[in-house]
Amino acid sequence: MLLVKSTLTALLFPLLSLTTIPGQQKKLATPVEIRGVVTNAETGKPIQGMYLFVTEGEEEALTNAKGEFRIKTWKALPLVLTSQNQEYHTVKLKVSQPDGMVNVKLKKK
Repeated sequence: MLLVKSTLTALLFPLLSLTTIPGQQKKLATPVEIRGVVTNAETGKPIQGMYLFVTEGEEEALTNAKGEFRIKTWKALPLVLTSQNQEYHTVKLKVSQPDGMVNVKLKKK
């Protein structure tokens, strides 16, 4: 009888640790989408192929022919977005709002 109780306890304990108590559920994070346009500061023309990434994360994007980019992240705002390219100066931008467009204006090296 003792062996049966021990076996039953050993099987049920992991299951009980996975259940949640009402009112103590954690809220799931909502992904944030950062959208924007990268342009040349002097000409105003879009920059294609600009590499952008969340500085303390793994999310990244390249701009399209219109200079547009889109990054989806689970990181909490505010966060820092970095742009890098061999022809332009590196810029770091603080993003605080999830909606709206981020306008990045870069100067050539």
